[in-house]
Amino acid sequence: MGNDSTDDTSRGARWLSRALFVCGVAVAAVTVLYLVLLGRMAFVDWSRGKGWLLLFTPALGLLAYVLLARGRRGARGAPVRWLAVVLALAALWPAWEAYAWMRGPQMYVWTWWQRENPESARPVGAWLLPSKGLARARTDGVFVYNGEGRSAGGLAAAEGTTLCALSRATSHETGLVASARTPGGCGSRVSAVDLREGRQLWAKDFPAAPSRDRDAVPVAAVDGTAVAVTQGALLGLDLRGGAERWRAPVPAGCEVRALDGAAGRVLYVEDCSGGGDGGAARLTALDARTGTVAWQSPLRTPGTSGPHTELRMVSARPIALRAGESVLLFDDSGHERGAVPVSGPREDLLTEPGPLVSGDLLITPVKDKVPGVSAYSLVDGHRVWHAALDGATVLGIAQGRSPGGADVVTSTAARTYLWHLDGSTGRRKAEPAILRDVPLGRRFEIYPEAAEGYTFVNLDAGGELPAFFALGRVRGW
Repeated sequence: MGNDSTDDTSRGARWLSRALFVCGVAVAAVTVLYLVLLGRMAFVDWSRGKGWLLLFTPALGLLAYVLLARGRRGARGAPVRWLAVVLALAALWPAWEAYAWMRGPQMYVWTWWQRENPESARPVGAWLLPSKGLARARTDGVFVYNGEGRSAGGLAAAEGTTLCALSRATSHETGLVASARTPGGCGSRVSAVDLREGRQLWAKDFPAAPSRDRDAVPVAAVDGTAVAVTQGALLGLDLRGGAERWRAPVPAGCEVRALDGAAGRVLYVEDCSGGGDGGAARLTALDARTGTVAWQSPLRTPGTSGPHTELRMVSARPIALRAGESVLLFDDSGHERGAVPVSGPREDLLTEPGPLVSGDLLITPVKDKVPGVSAYSLVDGHRVWHAALDGATVLGIAQGRSPGGADVVTSTAARTYLWHLDGSTGRRKAEPAILRDVPLGRRFEIYPEAAEGYTFVNLDAGGELPAFFALGRVRGW
């Protein structure tokens, strides 16, 4: 009986020793993996998770030492060693997943497109196409690309002209391009581009109306109508054919300072501070197909007219107009229903990057004691939420990939982040993704509709950066 008990104790000790050795080898393998990752992090600027690794790696190393020391007698025999190797390899997968959690989400440029030489023309703007492609306009033409980034045609600027503006939206996969010629100014030539085939549908020359606003857009595509600002009138043309449908006169001494439209309505601001028709400014809505006046609303707020006043359509539906020191809000009948102050006691609204309209909210970058982005109601103008985003500089805002969300690109001295916010509350939906080595300029457009991730279109004038590129989630290093 005594010998049997001694044999059982000895056998149990051997199995414990083997188990300790096998576990020690697995922990040692994880320690080596984390040491390699720490070494790699020393040479990159996206080192989020380094603190966790610095905490866990020494602890795992110490644990591995203790287990191997206690189980060194169990290392005898090929089966035990093979089992240790298999378990060590199996342990690397959950260890890697733990590292991915510590590192958080990260994205990288998985493909991009750039001409061999720096661009010689200034970028003007871009459109995302329903067919998953995009069009990017420069002063020398419009370049259309399919969903794979390959050229799909385009439109070269006519001789003696330069492209100067795009319609804010497209309709029936047709976009409007305004060109400038000397003399004439921006909008003296208007062209319609079929974005499915990458070709010009029609082009017309007009006596362009002079504008004091450098960023004013003299064309708009509203449903099936092309709207152009010309000398003394607003013209409505058939979007696909170019035939004139209607003409809305602009009173002498007045000028169109802002233009947009949606849902069958053309919206524009007439500024008559130059001496025409009462000397005030008013917002007018027309039926896009017939040019019939639906309503007119005088801008009664002080400081909403004059040669130095900013007048810009922020949203056509809901209707929001930036006029001087306020963003004025209107209902569908043209009645003013509130205002958002551009400068307030809590924060100031920034003009760059451009704001995002999501449902009944205006999501805009702000600056004050706590910078970030804020959301204001387009119904009554009250602030709904504010997101500080760690105090980083806001570079761009776009519709989120998830319904109702907002995606915000921010930058610090060390990193660039992509935040995913809940559009109704401003709370972040997940840890912000680090954007690795992303060649972003100061002006760009973000399109979250790409199949893999996001498409960024650079609009910087320097021309040294890729014209556009796609981001995908990092799954490896």
